[in-house]
Amino acid sequence: MLAGAAVIFEVQRNSRSEARKEELRKQELQALKQRDEDLAREVEQLKHKLEELEQLAKGQGLSGLFNFKHARATEDGKALPN
Repeated sequence: MLAGAAVIFEVQRNSRSEARKEELRKQELQALKQRDEDLAREVEQLKHKLEELEQLAKGQGLSGLFNFKHARATEDGKALPN
């Protein structure tokens, strides 16, 4: 009878431990999703700012220089040194 109680206790202990681990995994996943959403929002904001700068540059006659720098920085998807 004592052995049976020990087995039940161990199973319950393992179950609680697994539940804690699963909760931590869920929290980590939620944090990663939130970070991904935050970064996506930031990228969109930066795209809009870049568009605004391009419009301002065109209005001031600097579009050739600005487009050259932008094209050079995004060649092959990698930033190039100045």
